[in-house]
Amino acid sequence: MKTNKAAWVEVSGDALAYNLETVRSRLKQGTRLCAVIKGNAYGHGLTGVKKLLSERKLADMTAVGKSSEMLRILRKTEDDGCDVLLLGMAEEKEVEALLKRAGDRSSRAVFSIYNLRQFRGLNALGKKLKRKIRVHIRVDIWNSGMGLGFDEFRKREDELFQAEGIAICGLYGHLYSGYYEENKEETRRELQEFDELVKGIHPDHRSQLIVHVLNSSLVFSFPEYSYDMVRVGTAMYGLTCGDGGILKPVMKLCGRIFDVREIKADTPLSYQHADGAVGTRKIARIMIGYCDCPMLLTQKDVRIRIHDRVFPLADEICMDNLCIDVTGCEEVKVGDTAVLLGEPGVLDVEILDRNNMEYVHSDWLTMTAERLEKEYV
Repeated sequence: MKTNKAAWVEVSGDALAYNLETVRSRLKQGTRLCAVIKGNAYGHGLTGVKKLLSERKLADMTAVGKSSEMLRILRKTEDDGCDVLLLGMAEEKEVEALLKRAGDRSSRAVFSIYNLRQFRGLNALGKKLKRKIRVHIRVDIWNSGMGLGFDEFRKREDELFQAEGIAICGLYGHLYSGYYEENKEETRRELQEFDELVKGIHPDHRSQLIVHVLNSSLVFSFPEYSYDMVRVGTAMYGLTCGDGGILKPVMKLCGRIFDVREIKADTPLSYQHADGAVGTRKIARIMIGYCDCPMLLTQKDVRIRIHDRVFPLADEICMDNLCIDVTGCEEVKVGDTAVLLGEPGVLDVEILDRNNMEYVHSDWLTMTAERLEKEYV
């Protein structure tokens, strides 16, 4: 892609579609897909990714992490008929303000219930507003506060479904053990316990529910537990998630080289002095820095791909200054595109390996600042 920008992100709609269809092909027919777009769509751009999902009809629901994200989706994007699920916690006053500001689109809003106190507060709000507030109940195998404990849900099931101001339309769990390969048996045991809970729900209640427990870390290992829906975050963006390398990166992080020159090796380039260095170096510069993609550009070993070759940094990264050591390469010139993420040599799995990071942190690499413009391809 030709661009005059100093630095930018390319987001591929084709790769996004391929990844979601790849996940869908692993599941039983009719399983719904919930596209997780929290955290500014993992750095890919909240409203931009939502637009791609809507235009191509790629998901049956979207999920966000904060009420502010939900409000942006409801007010800044077109209504595609898909509900928006808030995975995070929202108290009564926050929900009331959101419903008011969302106007007619508030009917698409679905909230998560974490505990009985919150449930009762939202029930009172629903009665006050003379409407049924739609919710998914989050359940927690450990009874740790990240949802209703299994026993508590069983004990309170009738009370929950008889509430006047709330419509329970879903139930879900989140298994943190699924992020680590060595925990497969523990994860299977937790899934079996979740399954026992689901099977014990009264049939009249179960018929109202969208049940979901699988996220990206589990869909390739335990597709038999797909239930009514799965939540797809890292897998949708082509990030490492136990997929065996079959997914495609959606994000390409790029910068335009604005200067190339040979300098004395001891010439300062950024924060550090190169005292004692001898000889000459060829340095290429791009206008990007740790403010644009902090987790990627603060790793110990940062590499940059130019003309199918991968080069090291020449010095420490600044807020808006990245220097690349291209010594010995005659092809690099002003105007060339340098790729920091999303092509061979700078794929997320390679960056994780070079920096001894767990794959569970692959989404950190894609976190980008709002000022880094997104181009949706």
